[in-house]
Amino acid sequence: MSTVLRRTKSRFFAKDKARDPATLASVAAFTTWRLGLQTIKRMRDADFEIEASPQYFDVLGEYLVFLIHVADRFAFARLPLPERRVFTVSMVRRLAELLAENESRLLGTDADSIRRGFIDRFNARADDYASFGFDEANGPDFAFLRYAGHALLGVVAERDRAWVTDQVMSIEAPDAVTTLRRVMDNVVGTAGSIISAPTEDDDVAEAGPFPEMPQVDAPLDDPIPPE
Repeated sequence: MSTVLRRTKSRFFAKDKARDPATLASVAAFTTWRLGLQTIKRMRDADFEIEASPQYFDVLGEYLVFLIHVADRFAFARLPLPERRVFTVSMVRRLAELLAENESRLLGTDADSIRRGFIDRFNARADDYASFGFDEANGPDFAFLRYAGHALLGVVAERDRAWVTDQVMSIEAPDAVTTLRRVMDNVVGTAGSIISAPTEDDDVAEAGPFPEMPQVDAPLDDPIPPE
């Protein structure tokens, strides 16, 4: 039986305090990281072969990219476009840091290469995810979820390829989408107001002109600069 992630910080208690998008992203990133770890655990419990090896972090990284795109779509309905971009860029970078810190500590891999590789993975998937449907009530459409499952085909063990897409679409993704919707409602709803990012982050927000949106609620698909 699937369960929804619990006991994760997802709201601000000082409700009259203004928050910048990067602060909102830090909360969303923490929840997303926990969701990713929970998904790996559940897949291993379901007899997926995910070893404590580079493969573990490849599966985790691919799933985190999917979750970021889900969070970005929820951000679209809750934040102005410039703040939405800062939110998503900040979330990508924070999760890149978490992945790099953990993988480098456990496997001795170069942290900077891991961080850049995760950002490259996000950018490589952005155009495809941008083409799929998403609505507030139902979340990602069938093609969105199927693409997430297919993206994992290249990183799971060969014996698991027949099952991973169904596992993601039917079991893992629905709970994750529910959790991310609740978190976005809470962090935006309990922030006193949403302010522009601090001056030092202006280069992130103004990395280039906004592209044409492939559809009305598709994510901004400018590549995330590696800093």
